[in-house]
Amino acid sequence: MARRKIGRLAYCEYVSPDSDSIQVSRARLILFETVGRVYPKFLKQLSTRVFPLYRDLAEAGCMFLGIDGPKRLSPSELLTEGSASSSAGHSADTPASMKKRHNLKSALSKWANEFNADRVWLMDDALRTLRGWHVAPEWMESLRWNPFYGHSSSAASTGDAFQFQYPGWETELFAWARYRQLVREQFEQELTRYENQTRKLAESCGLVRARKKYSPANLDWFVLYQFAGMSSTEIAKKNKVGELEDPDSTVLKGIKTAAKLISWESLRESEVTRTRKIR
Repeated sequence: MARRKIGRLAYCEYVSPDSDSIQVSRARLILFETVGRVYPKFLKQLSTRVFPLYRDLAEAGCMFLGIDGPKRLSPSELLTEGSASSSAGHSADTPASMKKRHNLKSALSKWANEFNADRVWLMDDALRTLRGWHVAPEWMESLRWNPFYGHSSSAASTGDAFQFQYPGWETELFAWARYRQLVREQFEQELTRYENQTRKLAESCGLVRARKKYSPANLDWFVLYQFAGMSSTEIAKKNKVGELEDPDSTVLKGIKTAAKLISWESLRESEVTRTRKIR
């Protein structure tokens, strides 16, 4: 099997350990780029089964709480919270629109469950994707997932401004080459001290080292396993992993690595006991 190139995930040095860190958010965005390439059925079903219901409500001027609001608000959980009055160009909900809201929530949940994707954050982003498809129809044509994401951060983890000062060049005492050497040596010492000091600050805020790279193959395998319902053995055969000593174990390890990368709490039930054996 030809080894897939390992992609770059993060350009920063530290990230929050939370599930909404910039690293996890970025990994999830890459996940759905992978879905569009490896298993587009996942997105096509969203467009054919769920989007028409969203479009009907959007065209009626109904408000979707949480889509543009603070990160803590979940648009999927607030989907059936109707508006009793008109405001900011939105219409008040009627019994008919409330019924459509419930139908939309039901269709969204059914879609997510069918593909073993029943996670609140995923359904929230699915709704944001539907909003994007409604506003920009070309996004739906290309099955583009919501490209925007928020993430947690800590302003306190920003280091103090780096400052460096060195005595002036005494032209009657040092040749320029010697003075330049002294300045550079002192600069490197001060820069190293600043680096260590700022790293301690970041870690004291609870930040962890960012994962710089990831294997695209692992995300491919995760999509095929979790969303498409393929077994690890089928994935190994499909992706020609058979040249390795233990292809089944290799695929399962890759799937678990991808799940950790996107902070996916548990894999689908059918092979949970098998994945526990892979340490």
